[in-house]
Amino acid sequence: AIIREHGGSIKETYGVPVEEIQEGIRHGVRKVNIDTDIRLAMTGAMRRAMAKDPSEFDPRKFLKDAMAAARDVCIARFEAFGCAGRASKIKPVALEAQARLYA
Repeated sequence: AIIREHGGSIKETYGVPVEEIQEGIRHGVRKVNIDTDIRLAMTGAMRRAMAKDPSEFDPRKFLKDAMAAARDVCIARFEAFGCAGRASKIKPVALEAQARLYA
């Protein structure tokens, strides 16, 4: 809606509703893609910023708003999916060791 409000003409699109993903997580889903939500948020933020100040031509200003929108979506999804603050529990695996797991 934000994209269309500021001149965009994309077809109706959205990611999987958060509630459905939470249900999947309760049933064992461990990989979730949120790229559609991130791209929609970033595009909306950039269009809003461009419409707010049509004389602005520095893309870094638009990207600043876009990055903030992406961050906000990520934070909201990480909290909703119960994975916020858990990065320290991820154990790094060397590429060679990971490759042996697939051999």
